[in-house]
Amino acid sequence: MTNNPDFPTTQPSMEEYSAAVAEFMDLLGKAGSRDTQAINAKNISRGVLINLSITLGNYAELASNGVREVLAGTNLPLRKLSEPVVLGKPSNFRCTNGINPGELQLKIDTMDGVVSFNFMYTKYPIVEGAAWLTESSSKSTCLITGLEPGTRYAFRVAAIGTNEQKVWGETLQSPFVQ
Repeated sequence: MTNNPDFPTTQPSMEEYSAAVAEFMDLLGKAGSRDTQAINAKNISRGVLINLSITLGNYAELASNGVREVLAGTNLPLRKLSEPVVLGKPSNFRCTNGINPGELQLKIDTMDGVVSFNFMYTKYPIVEGAAWLTESSSKSTCLITGLEPGTRYAFRVAAIGTNEQKVWGETLQSPFVQ
């Protein structure tokens, strides 16, 4: 950013920022000795450098009015532009008995753009007006407990994306619960 006409006076100054980088690099080398005081000094210097970096990045973003071409002239790393993700249908939904009696383990392939999954179940066969119970999970697996041994259940799963996107997968019939 030195001698850049789009950023005539940076906050912090480039001299101040360069001095903080040099100090951190020096203290980083000294901390290699594993001396507690040297490590503490390095950590303090790191905190100062992080704060200066955030301040410099905020200054650049404000001074450029968010124009990416101007920001590119700073040689600072730029954030990726976010791209919308269209959720696909959940796939490879499977169900197996758990380790303990009355448990079923549900699994689905991981998906990009998914925030969470809603695993829903009811007794099989499905009857009109059946109550579906829901288990939410941020992972692509879910352990359902407290099920009635010797009973089959029907399961369905919804992938939940940002902005409340919801895509339903196929309905699955479980094995008999052990």
